[in-house]
Amino acid sequence: MSSYLWFFCRKSFLSIAIACAIIAAVPACHAETAPQLDKHARKMEKRLARFRPGTYLDLAFRDSSQTYGSLGALSDASFQFTDADSNRVQTRSYDDVASVKKAKEYIGSGSEPGRHIHLLLPVLIGAGAAAAAFAIVEVVR
Repeated sequence: MSSYLWFFCRKSFLSIAIACAIIAAVPACHAETAPQLDKHARKMEKRLARFRPGTYLDLAFRDSSQTYGSLGALSDASFQFTDADSNRVQTRSYDDVASVKKAKEYIGSGSEPGRHIHLLLPVLIGAGAAAAAFAIVEVVR
């Protein structure tokens, strides 16, 4: 009975050793096709992907600079945008961006939001009043 126990223990030990060797031979990580971006860069990529190409954006960078421009093509590790000041197409890394905000296009001073007089509502009210007055005059005649 002792030889049977020795054979069983030796066979189990050999099986465990082979299983450990096979597990050790398996690669520890997956092969990556695209370069891995850090967490901040992935977050900025997702934020920029929400906007369509041509959208006017306010971009703040990690080096404390800020620029306005329109969004261009997005790729795995970088994006393109047209700077509003120089009208040049620039390619920047997602990691360079600190924050992204949608901006309004301003054309010179005095064109900020709230400065425009929206004439549609007064025109519609005036046209309605004129139509009501005309209708009253026709009914009275």
